[in-house]
Formats: sequence, C-alpha cells, structure tokens
Amino acid sequence: MRIGRRAPILLLMALAVVATIALADAIFVYTGYINVKPMTTPLVFSTGPNGNAQPYISFTVSPNYDSFTVTLEIANSTASYYYQVGQLTVNMAGYIYVNSINLSGSAVNTMTIYIQSTSGSTQCTFQVISGGSTATTPSTSCPLNAGNTYYISIKVVPNLPVTSSSIETVTVQFGYNVVGNTVVPVP
Repeated sequence: MRIGRRAPILLLMALAVVATIALADAIFVYTGYINVKPMTTPLVFSTGPNGNAQPYISFTVSPNYDSFTVTLEIANSTASYYYQVGQLTVNMAGYIYVNSINLSGSAVNTMTIYIQSTSGSTQCTFQVISGGSTATTPSTSCPLNAGNTYYISIKVVPNLPVTSSSIETVTVQFGYNVVGNTVVPVP
C-alpha cells in the first residue's frame, strides 16, 4: 500500500528527469568584437527659407540637426502646399527613403513630402499618407549627392470639413543608405 501512494510521485519525478534530458539545449558561445567610432553625419536638417511663416508653418530642428518637427495649419481648402520649409545638407552621397510612418488622428487625407534642389526641381517624392492611411513602407529610395543642399516641401490634402478637432500627428522615419541603392527596413 505504501508503494501505491508513492507511485504517482515517483512517476512524476521520473517524467521530470526524462523531460529535462529530452528538452535540453546545446549552446555554443562565440565572441565578436564591435568597435564604434564617430563620423560626420551624412545628412543635416535645418529650417528652410519658408520654415518659420507662423502661424501657418513652423519647422524646427533638434540640437544635433538629426531630426525635425513640423507644425502646420490646415484649412477648408483643396490642399495646402508648404514650399521650402526645411533644408537638407548632404555630407555623404546616399539614398534616402521612408522607413516607417505612424499616424495619430484623422485630419489628413493625403500627405506628400518633396525633396527639391535649390533650383526648385523635385528630386524625391514620398507619399506619406494616402486616403487617410499610411503609405506602404519602406518606400523606394532616392539618390542625394554629396555637397548639395536640398529643400523639403510638404503638400497636405485635408479631410473636409476642417474643424477645431482636426488634429493629427504624423511620425515619419527616414532611412539613408550610404553604401548602395538598397532599401533596408530598420527595426
């Protein structure tokens, strides 16, 4: 009788031992060394010639010139075009693309970002919002030449009617490949 009571416990212990052996992993460890050093930033953002036309548009840049924030106003109109609001100085040739887009709100039906030469010709066109939803990312890449300065313009088609609650935050993450014309999704 005493064995009968212990049998379930002994069986469970035996199963635990077998499961541990059957589910064991063999891990081999290798060492890699990664050296990190500073370099000149490939792209520098700054406010463009029309980037501070308040209250309509405000283009501000981070202290390290590596990101920007745009605050713009929309109205009950077919579209709003904000011309040469940002400036992009290219220190290293490469290929720019839109890596990801996040939306919060529903004020915008369509948004397009243009990168233009200082003469006004469009070098890159990035559809950011289409039909109120984010565009497909990553986008195709666009070449930028070292030593050149480009302007950033933005076209917005609002969802009508525009009211006091027509607010939206759009976060656009760009990628810039200095090695080749390959769009690499950044996690």
